Amino acid sequence: MQPRTLYWILLFGGLALLCGCDRLPGKPKEENRWKPPTENKNFAELFDSNCRACHSNGQTIGASIAMNNPPYLAVVPKEVMHKAIEEGIPGTAMPAYLVKQGGMLTDEQVNILVDGIYNWAKGHQAPAGDLPPYSAGLGDAERGESTFAQDCASCHGSDGEGVKGKAGSVVDNAYLSLVSDQYPRTVVIAGRPELGMPGFRDYVPGKPMAPEEISDVVAWLASRRQGPAPGQNAKTADATTGTQPSTSKQ
Repeated sequence: MQPRTLYWILLFGGLALLCGCDRLPGKPKEENRWKPPTENKNFAELFDSNCRACHSNGQTIGASIAMNNPPYLAVVPKEVMHKAIEEGIPGTAMPAYLVKQGGMLTDEQVNILVDGIYNWAKGHQAPAGDLPPYSAGLGDAERGESTFAQDCASCHGSDGEGVKGKAGSVVDNAYLSLVSDQYPRTVVIAGRPELGMPGFRDYVPGKPMAPEEISDVVAWLASRRQGPAPGQNAKTADATTGTQPSTSKQ
């Protein structure tokens, strides 16, 4: 066999061997290769890159309610969580994440997020027997003012403007303009343990808040908002004003 022929046989044979063994010089390992974001199936990475800036995972403090809060996960229906991630919450800082809604997550990734969040509650489930409903209409704002004074004023002040060293204002319009009526309801029910805020069972020792009292407090907070609630235009707000307490400014 000619030396030149032998050279080419050995060269191509060596290249074929390298390619077959997936060991070409500089070729990254499978786990290090770039993948499009839509192929990420890791819950922790999906949560960190999409949710943790606003929602705590138990290791940080976020601007909004923590997602590893067992009472919260006990009261919020799974389909509501799913819809919120898919479509966002109009008028608030919660955007839509589903690709079909203009976001960057696939249906499968949304499912991974929802399942992973609810898995945090496994082994730490909150008692479900006496939980108030996740969502309800606004109650009576005048009664809500009295309930707020009884259950919330020790930390937020009788006027809701906060107590130094305890908790901030919940009637500041900058805050109220960013949250729907559902958000304070959710926080009143579930609390924010990462901030030292208890849930509805523990504001007054031995006296959990009744569902009606929660609706009344939310109505009082809503009555302090200047303008329509997030996601609600002025026309809709005017149309619903008649169904709300006379003290409501919605």
